[in-house]
Formats: sequence, C-alpha cells, structure tokens
Amino acid sequence: MIFFGYKTKFSSILRALSAIAIGLVMLLRTDASVMVVKIIAALLIVAGIVSLIHGYKKRAEGALPLMGMNGGVDILLGLVLFFWPGAVAGFIVAAIGIVLILFGILQFIVMSGTISLLGQGLIPLLLSGLAVIGGITLLANPWENTVMSRLAGILLIYYGVTELLSTRRMVRAKEEYEIRFAPKNEDAAPSPAPETDLAEVKDIEYEKVDDPAETGFWYRNSTHPDEQ
Repeated sequence: MIFFGYKTKFSSILRALSAIAIGLVMLLRTDASVMVVKIIAALLIVAGIVSLIHGYKKRAEGALPLMGMNGGVDILLGLVLFFWPGAVAGFIVAAIGIVLILFGILQFIVMSGTISLLGQGLIPLLLSGLAVIGGITLLANPWENTVMSRLAGILLIYYGVTELLSTRRMVRAKEEYEIRFAPKNEDAAPSPAPETDLAEVKDIEYEKVDDPAETGFWYRNSTHPDEQ
C-alpha cells in the first residue's frame, strides 16, 4: 500500500489548509499574486525550520543530513520568494496549475490503493481527476488574468477540501491495513517461571534422642515451635 505524501496526518492537513488559505486570498483579492507569493514563501520558511528541527531530533538515526539539506533549500527558496516576489508573481497561475496536476496525480494514486481495503473508491478518484483537469486548464490559460487568478483560487480551495477528505480516508485505510496485515503473536515465548531465592531457604537441624516407649530411635526437629 502506498503511503507517500500521507505518512503523517499533520503534513496532509497542513497542505490542505495552506491550499485553502491561498485560494481564499486569490479569490477575494484582485492584486493577490504578490501576496500569494509571500504566503508561499512564508510556508516554505516554516517548513524548512520544521525539517531542521525534525532532522536534529532524529540525528541518531542518520536523518540530519537529508532533512538538513531539505530544510536549508526550503528556507533559502522561501527567502528569495519573500524578498523578490515580483519575479514569480507573473507565473503564479501557471505554477498553481503545475502543483494541482502533481498533487492531483499523487492523490489519485494513493486513493486507488485504498479501494482494496475500504471499497467505494470511485468518488475519491473522480475528485482527484477533477483537480488534475483544473491544473491543466490553468496551464492552458484560456481567459484573462483576473478570471484565471480567481479560477486558480477556486481550484485551490477545491483541492484543499478534497485533500482533507482524502486524509480522512487514508487514516481509515491505514487502520484497516494494520488490522489485516499486522504480525500475529502466536509464536510468543511463554513467560519464564518466577525465580526462587535460594538464599532464603534454611536448613532444618535434627538431633537423635532416645524414645522411652520404643527400643528404636526417632529424630526430633530442634526448631519445632512447641519446643522452643
């Protein structure tokens, strides 16, 4: 089962909420391009810082080099976009189109893998396919800039909502996967028997005495409580 892009629920929800927030800005403001670039830059900087912190915490597992490099690239790119947003603002609609196509394809692939576990996967696949079609429309750029900017906003909001739905379905699929394919503990070793502390065992002393009623002998416990 493919978990790529959905390994943690936090990253999926953050991706969805970011898309909705940027979409609302593009939908409600006519001069949204520069602001959207700065929002994306801020998100990249935050993501880079989180990657650095996560890599440092997992440094014992060897995650610091890769996470550190990813975090550094995100922070550097975010700073460039934040201080020079005009260089990217003119291409923001096309950039959103590319993002929608890539994430729509990823969403389609992952949701396809949940059908065998949960069934009824036609609607998630249809929603993912519409996101890809929307991205292709943005790349084609058939209308004027104002219309395309607002269309990009609507499509981002749409993608964010579908991402939240996909995340919920993915969580259910992971739970079902663990139930079906989790290793059984049938061969678990039995619990060891409790150990006896031999140091606490005491020897009982006996002494040989004459029995007046018999010709034989018998042994008396020298530590018997009645004779102490």
